[in-house]
Amino acid sequence: MPLPVSADSEKIRRRHFAGLFLLSLATLLLELALTRVLSVSLWYHFGFLVISTALLGFGASGVTLALWTGLRERKNLDFALGACALAFAVCVVLSFWLMQRIPFDPFSVAVDHRQFYFMPIYFLLVALPFFCSGLAISLMLTRGSKEINRLYACDLLGAGLGCALVALVIPRFGGTGSVLLAAFVGGLSAVCFAWPAKRALAATAVLVSAILLAASFRGDRVIPIHVSANKLRRGIPSIYSAWNTLSFVQVVDIPGKGKEPGARRMFIDAGTAATGIGDLRPDVRKVLAEHPDQVGELSTVAYVGKPNPKILIIGSGGGDQVLEGLKAHASSITAVEINSIINDIVAVRMNDYWGNLFHQPEVHPVTDEGRSFVRRSEEKYDAIISVHTISNAAIASGALSLAENYVLTREAFEDYLDHLTPGGIIFFTRPEFQIARLFSTAREVFTERGMGSIGNHVLGFSTGFALQMPGRLSFEAGFLLKKSEFRPEELGEIRRILIADAASNGGASGLKILYAPDEKHAGSLYAQIVEAPDIEAVFRTTDSQLAAATDDKPFFNQHTRWSRLRWNTIVDLFSQKQPMGARLALEDRPIAEVTLLILLVQSTVVAGLCILLPLALLDRGSLRAERPWGWLGYFAALGLGFIMVEIALLQRFLLFLGQPIYTYAVVLAGLLIFTGVGSYAAGKWNVESNRTLKGALLSAVIVVLALAVITPLVFRVCLGFGLPFRITIALLLVAPLGFVLGMPFPLGLRLAMQRSSALGSWAWGVNGFFTVIGTVLALMLGMMIGFRMVLLLACACYLGGLLAITRLSRGKAEGGAVTSW
Repeated sequence: MPLPVSADSEKIRRRHFAGLFLLSLATLLLELALTRVLSVSLWYHFGFLVISTALLGFGASGVTLALWTGLRERKNLDFALGACALAFAVCVVLSFWLMQRIPFDPFSVAVDHRQFYFMPIYFLLVALPFFCSGLAISLMLTRGSKEINRLYACDLLGAGLGCALVALVIPRFGGTGSVLLAAFVGGLSAVCFAWPAKRALAATAVLVSAILLAASFRGDRVIPIHVSANKLRRGIPSIYSAWNTLSFVQVVDIPGKGKEPGARRMFIDAGTAATGIGDLRPDVRKVLAEHPDQVGELSTVAYVGKPNPKILIIGSGGGDQVLEGLKAHASSITAVEINSIINDIVAVRMNDYWGNLFHQPEVHPVTDEGRSFVRRSEEKYDAIISVHTISNAAIASGALSLAENYVLTREAFEDYLDHLTPGGIIFFTRPEFQIARLFSTAREVFTERGMGSIGNHVLGFSTGFALQMPGRLSFEAGFLLKKSEFRPEELGEIRRILIADAASNGGASGLKILYAPDEKHAGSLYAQIVEAPDIEAVFRTTDSQLAAATDDKPFFNQHTRWSRLRWNTIVDLFSQKQPMGARLALEDRPIAEVTLLILLVQSTVVAGLCILLPLALLDRGSLRAERPWGWLGYFAALGLGFIMVEIALLQRFLLFLGQPIYTYAVVLAGLLIFTGVGSYAAGKWNVESNRTLKGALLSAVIVVLALAVITPLVFRVCLGFGLPFRITIALLLVAPLGFVLGMPFPLGLRLAMQRSSALGSWAWGVNGFFTVIGTVLALMLGMMIGFRMVLLLACACYLGGLLAITRLSRGKAEGGAVTSW
C-alpha cells in the first residue's frame, strides 16, 4: 500500500494556481449561464431551484473527499486534479445534452407521475459537473494546506472574473454557447493541472478543449434548448433572436388577416413575457393620419384633461404606449426600457418596420431601470405610466436571487408623486389580483404625506381577459392615481375610453369598474382599503399579501402571506396541464413562496443525508479531531453569514446602479475579488493563535453593521450622480466588506487542517451546504422582515462563528480530548 502523502509535503506550483483560477472561473460562468438557460427552458423560479441543487452537489464534493481517504491523501495530485477538471468539462456537455432530452415539466408534477422520475434525474444532471469541479477545488485546498490563503484567494478571484465575464460571454455566445465555453475553460484548467507531469491526460484535455471552443460559437445549433410545453411561444419561427444577461429575446412575424396589417412580437425567455406592435411602415406619422383606428388608446385614460401631455413610460417594450402618446399629441414622451435588446430592435435593427417610431422629435428612448431613472430625473410629468410590464425574468447572483420589483414599492410611489405636475396622474396595468395592493400602497403614501383620503384620487378597473377561466380573476386590470382629485367630467371621459378600448378588443361586456370616486362599491375590498379606519384589520381578513412593498422588501409580486400557505396551495400549483393555466400560475399563484419552501426542505434533507448520515453510519476511525462539531458549526455559520450578506447587497445595489448587468459586474464580481484579496492578505498573519481569527470575525461584524446603516444614506445622496461615479461608490462600499469577509474561512480552514485533513474537507462541504440553505433563508426572510434585518442576521451568524471559535479555544486550553467521528 502506498504511503499517505502529508498535506504539508505537497508541492504547489504556479500551474496549480492557474488551474484553480480557471476552474473557478468556469464554475461560476457555468452557474450563471445555466441560470439564463433554465429561465428559458423552464421558468425563472425553477431555474433557481435547479441551480441551487447544483450548488448542493458542489458541497457534496467536500464530504465525498472527507470520506475518500485514497484520493485525499495518496492519489497523485496532478493526475487527480487534471482528471476532475477534465471530468467537469465532459460532464458539462453530457449533462446539458441529456437535460434537453428529458421532458421535465415541473408544473405537472401532481398530475403526471412521470415527473417524479424526471425530476431527480434532471437535478442530478445539473449537479454532476459542479460535483466534479468542487471535488478538484476541495482537493486542491486540502493538499495545499500551507498555501491555503493564496489558493482560496485564487479561487475567489477566478469566480469574480467569471462573474464579470458573463456580461460579455452570454450576448456573444448565447445560452448553449456560454455553457460550452464554460466547459472549454474547464478543459484548459485540466491542461494546467496535468502538464507536464501527465502528458497523455494533458493532450486529451487539449483536444477536448479545442472541440468545445469550436462548438461554442454555434452552441444553439449543436445542442438546441428544449423549451417547456407550458411556455407561450410554441411553433412560431423567429426572424431574429439575441441573448443578454437579462433575457433571451425572439422576434416573430405574425401575418395580417385580410386588410388587417401584420405585427411583430418579441417573446422574452421563450414566452415568459411578450411585447410588440403592428406594422407601422412606411412611417408612423402616415399610419396615425390614415389609420388612426389601428392605434389603441387604453393609456390615454391618463391624458384626460391634458391637451399636450408630458409623458414618462416605464417599460416601453415594443412601443405601443409611445404610439398612443403620439396619438394623444404628447409634447414629450420619455420611454424607459431596461432591456437593451428590445430598444435595439425597435430603434435600430428593425426601425423601418416600426416606422421611425423612436426617432420622432417628441420621443426620447432610454435604456435604464425605470425607478432608478425616476430618482435621477429632474423633470415633472403630466403622466407616469407602466402598462403590463410583467415578466418573471430576473437577475441572479452567485447564489441566485428571486424577482424583485422596485417600480411598485411605497418609496417608488413617493418618487412618482414628486415628479408629477399638480394635476399629474399615475397609471399602471397589472393582473387584477394585484390592484388591491396598489390601492393600499397609495393609501399609505397619502397618509404619510398628510394628503388625506385617497377616495377621490383613485380609480380601478378590469377587463374581460381570462375571465372565461372559472375562478380566475382578469389578467388585465388598471389603476389610476391622480395627484389632485378627479373631476366629474374626467371620470366620464375615462369611462368612454375604457368602453371603447374594450369594445375594440371584443370584450366590452367584461369591463368592470372596481372602484371610482363616483362608484365606490361599498363593502368591496377596494372600498375597505380606501375607507377603513384600521387598514391592518383589512389585511388580516384575506390570504393575499396586500401591505405595501418597500425598497427593503421589494417583492410586490408576492401573492400570499406566508402564514396562509396550505398543502392544497402546493398541490394546485403543481397540477397545471394547459399552457395558459401554467402561465397564470406564475402570475396569480404563490410560486415564489412554494419554491422557496420546497428548496428549504430539499436542502435540509440533502445536507442531512450528506453530512449527518455519513457521520452516523460509516467507519471513520481515521477521522479524528478535537471538538469536530464545533468546527463544523463554525463553517456552517460562515456559509450562512456570507450568502446572507451577498443576497442583501445584490438587492440593495440593484436600485442604486440601475441595471442588473452592473450588479453582476460591479457588486458580485467586486465582492468576490475583494474577498480574494482579503484571503491573500490573511495568509501573511500568524494563525497559530485564535486571536487573529477572532479579530477577523469581529471586523466582519462591524463592517456589515456599518454597511447596513450607511448604504441607504449614501444611496439617497448619490443616486443622482452619473453612472461612473455610482460604480466607483459601489466599489468603495464593497471593497472593505469583501476584504474582511475573505479572512475567516481560510484562517479557520488552516486551523482545521492542522488537526485533520478530513476535517478540512468536511468543512468545505458543510460551508457549501449551508451557503445554499442560507440563500433560501435570506430570500424568505427578506420577503418577511426585509433585507436590513437579513444583514443583521448575517452579523449574528458571524457572532455565532466567533462563539464557536471561542469555545474551541477554551477546549484546547483545558486539554480537550480528541474525538473519533
